[in-house]
Amino acid sequence: MKYGIVLPNFGKYAQKDWILELASSAEELGYDSIWVSDHVVIPKTHKGFGDAFLDPFSTLTYLAAKTDRIMLGTSVIILPYRNPLVLAKTVSTLDQLSEGRVILGVGAGWLEDEFKALGVPYGERGAVTDECIDILTTLWSEDNPEFRGKYREFSDITFLPKPVQKPHPPIWVGGGSTSAVVRAVKRGEGWHPVGLTPTELKIKVEYLNEQLELSGRDLSEFTISIRRNLEITDRKDIDIKETLRGSPEKIARGIEEYRDAGVSHFVFHLLGGEIKGLHKTMEVFSEEIIGQDI
Repeated sequence: MKYGIVLPNFGKYAQKDWILELASSAEELGYDSIWVSDHVVIPKTHKGFGDAFLDPFSTLTYLAAKTDRIMLGTSVIILPYRNPLVLAKTVSTLDQLSEGRVILGVGAGWLEDEFKALGVPYGERGAVTDECIDILTTLWSEDNPEFRGKYREFSDITFLPKPVQKPHPPIWVGGGSTSAVVRAVKRGEGWHPVGLTPTELKIKVEYLNEQLELSGRDLSEFTISIRRNLEITDRKDIDIKETLRGSPEKIARGIEEYRDAGVSHFVFHLLGGEIKGLHKTMEVFSEEIIGQDI
């Protein structure tokens, strides 16, 4: 089992010192990965992120220079917002500079007003996402890349540098929908939903396994990762669906349930108030759960 921490590259904690402190602590405490989120602009119609949102790749490049072994992930990059050739260059450069530590979590997006602000057609986001993934893998894996799609085409180009990881950094497709599962099986190396309970996840994994079998793929070569809130607390008013909030014993049981459902990599969104509380949660989880053979 592997464990990762979502870094606060958004909201009130989107500051260099706090992000670096949490990233460095995650590496020291034995976590396997650190993750950043992605939005370009925040429409006034949406509340919850805060106004500041640091660019994910700039943040990870900075952290790549400040860490040694921990994997660097995106949860998730909204592909329709970006030129896929420019994105391919950004990711392969980061994979080179970090010596092969990138996990590329991707998604089709959901915030319609943000699409409008960026001039991106919301109704075509699924098709654009599929084509973008195909372009990324073509550029990363082919010596003489050529592509002809609905939205982009190119030939007679050189694309360098290639990523360190071969054939390319793992692509984990975000989202809990049926279409996201199908996209992950057809185009990715992993599936990365957010917020599903173990029971909900198990139902989806049954469908995922059916799709893998139809595609001739093996689950042992595919990663199921879940992003969930994590909080160690003695509060009694927590929603029953918040499987990983409560006592260490409750959280350990939740980890087992997710493992039994097929999860092999957790990505934790830390709750607990101020930075000191987040750090305490990381420490206790590392000592009582990562350090134990549950």
